[in-house]
Amino acid sequence: MTAIAKIRQNAVAQAAAHPVLSPDLAAMADAVRQGVPMLARDLTPERVAEARGVVALAETDGPAPEMLIAAWLKKLTALVVNPPADATESANKTRAICEICGDFPAGVWTPETRKAWATQGPQGKFWPAPAELYAHLLPYAERLRRNVEGCRKIVRLAERAGKRDEGVSEEERAAVVAKMAAWRAQHPDAEPERRRPEVKMPSVSERIAEYRRQIKADPTAAEWLLPMIKSLQDQIIPKNQHSAPHSAMKPISAYVGAGNHQRAM
Repeated sequence: MTAIAKIRQNAVAQAAAHPVLSPDLAAMADAVRQGVPMLARDLTPERVAEARGVVALAETDGPAPEMLIAAWLKKLTALVVNPPADATESANKTRAICEICGDFPAGVWTPETRKAWATQGPQGKFWPAPAELYAHLLPYAERLRRNVEGCRKIVRLAERAGKRDEGVSEEERAAVVAKMAAWRAQHPDAEPERRRPEVKMPSVSERIAEYRRQIKADPTAAEWLLPMIKSLQDQIIPKNQHSAPHSAMKPISAYVGAGNHQRAM
C-alpha cells in the first residue's frame, strides 16, 4: 500500500512539474519559433534563464506513467454521467486509453485538460472513448512541443549572442599576427595587399555643368542631354521652383544659339 502511495505521489509530482511558460516567455517563444528576428536586448537574463529551465525540464518529461493517467481518469468519473461501473470495467477502459494516449507527455494530464473535457458541451457529459480523448488532448501536447521548441531556439540565440559579445581575445589576435608574420617570412616575394583606388563620383551640379558644356560644343547633343539635365535638376530643385522665371533650365535655343555663334566666329 505504501509503495502504491509513493507511485501516486511521484505521478502527481511529475504532472505538476511539466513546463509552464510565463505569458512573456510564451509570446517570445512563439515569435522566435515563427522566425521573428530578435535583438540582443530582447534576450534578457530573466527570459533566457526561464527558457533554460523549460528546456531542462522537457528533457525529463517523457510519456506519462500509467499511474498518472489512471489518477486523471479516476477524477474524471465524478464529472461524467456514465463512469465505469466497477473496478474491472475501470481497469479495462484505463488500459484502452493508455494504449491510445500513452505517448502523450505528463504535461497534458492536468486539471486544465480534465476541466476542458467536462465543459466542452454535450460530449463532455460522457466518458471519453480512447479516440475522442486522443483528439481532445492532442492540441495540448502540440502546444507543449511548440513552447519547448521556441525555448530551445531562445537558448541557442542567447548562446550565439554571448559568443559574439566575448569577441576575440588578445591572445587570439597575437596568434593571428604571428601566423601572418611567419607566412610573409616564408613568402618574401608575395605582393602586399592592394586596395582598389577610390574613384570620386562627380556631384549632381558637376554633371549638369558637364552636360551643358557638351551641348555648347555640339548643339545636336541637346536632344538627349537636356532630358538628363532635367532629371538631375529634379533631384536638387524643388518642384514648385521649376516654373519660376529664373529656373536653372535654359531653353535649347540658348545652347544652339551659343553653338552657332561660336561656329560663325
